[in-house]
Amino acid sequence: MFFLIIALAMGLLVPFQTAANSRLRQVVGPAYVSTLVSFTVSTLALLLVSLIAGIPIMPTSQMLATAPCWSWFIGIVAVVTITIAIHLFKEIGQLQAIVIPMFSQLIFSLLIDHFGWFGANVIPLGTQRIIGSLLLIVGVILVVILPRLKAQSAAGSSTGSRQLFWQLMAVFSGCLSASITGAYAQLSAIIGNPVQATTVAFFVATVALLLFCTCMGKTQLVSKAFSRDYPWWMWMGGLCGATIVFGNAWLVRHVGVGVFSMSLLVGQLALSMLMEHNGWLGAPRKRITWQQILGILLMLAGVALIRF
Repeated sequence: MFFLIIALAMGLLVPFQTAANSRLRQVVGPAYVSTLVSFTVSTLALLLVSLIAGIPIMPTSQMLATAPCWSWFIGIVAVVTITIAIHLFKEIGQLQAIVIPMFSQLIFSLLIDHFGWFGANVIPLGTQRIIGSLLLIVGVILVVILPRLKAQSAAGSSTGSRQLFWQLMAVFSGCLSASITGAYAQLSAIIGNPVQATTVAFFVATVALLLFCTCMGKTQLVSKAFSRDYPWWMWMGGLCGATIVFGNAWLVRHVGVGVFSMSLLVGQLALSMLMEHNGWLGAPRKRITWQQILGILLMLAGVALIRF
């Protein structure tokens, strides 16, 4: 129960991270520059924690030999996932950009548990987990889909093969998110320390982003993120990201990929509703409906069934 509560709490950080990164992008411009700022803050925070706790920063030769080559580049895969997500909102609209990755992540995370991919503990897809997943899906429909159907219909979206391509990319994005969750957990198990695993992954991704921004001639935009002319909290998304990934590396071993992903989702949607209801961090005000409250309760019941 303790680990489930922590996983739900991790989900509460996601809306704040999204709001902070969105504001950051408005200031610095290109998405890859704002991602560099966010990842740099994450990496520096993790390095500081490592130094204070006396945790080795660099992996040993034995770790390098034991871990699969791809596991050291999980952070770069996370950057790719973020980039896809940024384009999805433009190409297929807000509703599909949220729901399609959400459902594909849900399904793929359950498959990871069932087959034990990425070194995850095998958790068979039994009747209880299927019922829990169905409750979660109904909850998502009530919380996300119904409130946005009217707005999405009015806004319209692209059509034809281009739309199909980005819908498939949305499915791919959700599968990547679930895969990253499992991969972080495996890297943590191999290294033996979730902080060190998270630090290595973020460091590699940050270096890759820095090289890309340098090649694009955009590194000078980074300083704008720390100007006193803008809200201080907009670069705090990096701290949220580091905390979420650390929680990923630590908690998946205890609750499984499926439960962690779903708990993160429930916490994310619950706080998003409160942020919109109260207009926190500049979010447009939207009244919480009874259907959304019912949806959150069903999602919590679904996660509990899957966990226990």
